[in-house]
Amino acid sequence: MAKATDYQQWARKIRASDEKAFHDLFMDSYQPLMRYALNFVKDTDVAKDILQEVYAHLWDIRDRLDEKKSLKALLYRMVKNRSINLIRSRRPVRLDDVAPSEQPSEEMSPESIRSDSDGLLEKQLSEWIEALPPRQREAFELSRFEGFDHHEIAEVMECAPRTVNNHIVGALNTLREQLKQWKSQRENRE
Repeated sequence: MAKATDYQQWARKIRASDEKAFHDLFMDSYQPLMRYALNFVKDTDVAKDILQEVYAHLWDIRDRLDEKKSLKALLYRMVKNRSINLIRSRRPVRLDDVAPSEQPSEEMSPESIRSDSDGLLEKQLSEWIEALPPRQREAFELSRFEGFDHHEIAEVMECAPRTVNNHIVGALNTLREQLKQWKSQRENRE
């Protein structure tokens, strides 16, 4: 996965219409953006269409790219906005219903997940993450699954970095408490 400096260089080169830089950006960011889009739309073909629109639009606006701003955050914000707009256009939806995750938390011990041979903990983590409040869930997923820092998440979520921190801390506290209760219940059954 590319570093922030790679994204800055890509932004500068793409702004100068460098097709190789655009291709490199595409190759590096496509799979993470696909996973992110699928959180919203739940359909691979629709997610591919959204990404195609995002990359085409990025190329169209390349002359306005600012290398001082996060290109990575811009891409994620574009995917999020297009996904939500598509969902809204298809049916009325509350934003609270958008972006559930099917991935386990990396904050929890990977060893404890792997040692859970029946897969119950991994399934439980997915359910707990999905049950988080939407903004907490989004901040947590961008941080833990996509590797964004607080400032990049703040750009995607259009809020202050401190708010991002509060969302992530809240999510972690909830997940830790649920894990603690789950382990206690398992020990009592054994």
